[in-house]
Amino acid sequence: MYLYFSNQITINLIIMKKLISITLILFLSFSLFGQTNMPDSTFKADDQQSEKLYNEGVTLFESKNYAEALTKFNAAIDLKADFEKAIYNRGAVKLEMKDYANAILDFNKSIAISPSAKAFFNRGKAQFELSKHDDAISDFSKAIELDSTHAQAYYYRGVELFQKAEYDRAILDFNHAILNKPDYAYAFNDRGSAKLMQEKNEAAAADYVQACKLNNNVPFFHENLGSAKKKLGDFKGAVEEYTLAITMKPDYYIAINNRGSAYFELGEYDKAIADYTKAIALKADYAFAFNNRANAKYKLKDYTAALTDYNKAIELNPNYGYAYLNRGITYEMMRQADKSCLDWKKAKDLGIATADTYLKLQCK
Repeated sequence: MYLYFSNQITINLIIMKKLISITLILFLSFSLFGQTNMPDSTFKADDQQSEKLYNEGVTLFESKNYAEALTKFNAAIDLKADFEKAIYNRGAVKLEMKDYANAILDFNKSIAISPSAKAFFNRGKAQFELSKHDDAISDFSKAIELDSTHAQAYYYRGVELFQKAEYDRAILDFNHAILNKPDYAYAFNDRGSAKLMQEKNEAAAADYVQACKLNNNVPFFHENLGSAKKKLGDFKGAVEEYTLAITMKPDYYIAINNRGSAYFELGEYDKAIADYTKAIALKADYAFAFNNRANAKYKLKDYTAALTDYNKAIELNPNYGYAYLNRGITYEMMRQADKSCLDWKKAKDLGIATADTYLKLQCK
């Protein structure tokens, strides 16, 4: 009987797809409007003071002094209520400060005065952070309408489509992001992840390789490449990539768990157990690692110890169908048929199709 693993793939943002968690990590550089040079003769006194406060706010923002920058932009807007650049910049400051709802209000005002791709994009980012995904897609789309070369807008919209499991559309957006920014390592990584979800494993691996070439210091690029190599049956290559990721980030429990799964496929069960144990030490509620460690103990015929780990995986996640399936297989090996049938029935109820085959073959 075949035991079932929980291998995890890190992308950019945490998503769950059956037993795969996808981590997609997003990067955004906020753009402030720079200082403006206008003839002093065009300003009233309040306009001159507003412009001075605005410029001071820009300088403070660039030095990451967001609280003081916010104060300056507030003062500039108090003096000049329709100062669109200050309103936009205040929204950008609030976005950096994670005050997403109020950032949206400022971007609304900026758009009402002077619609721009930057304002739509940053409002979309705030919508994204608030999990208003349809609104975010709408804003990213509007940004693209206004600026067809906006690589980040394509990228973020691709991320949103990825979350909706619309992988073909996500790939198209990542393609556009890369076309407009050929060194966009994160777009290569996430396009690879979309391809991996479609079981296009060789194409996914190629994208992960390119992401690593563009930026070799991102742990989850190597972790993802390891997962693609594992799917391609290159278990030694997978171990190498996972090890690189772990070297860069020693507490990377997902990569440690996945390296354990690669060692398992190589028949190196003691090394697999050691990795699963490390992953559990880093994340005590890591049900996947308990299930996987149990599988390795099963292979070593230590069925009692395997049961202990399956029990813990189920305790941590009572809806973990594959843990029930695997525990049922272990009970079968221990000649406890009634318990194995109960576990397979539970696994079937949780949507594990394979469990139905076991029920038909082994249970009355």
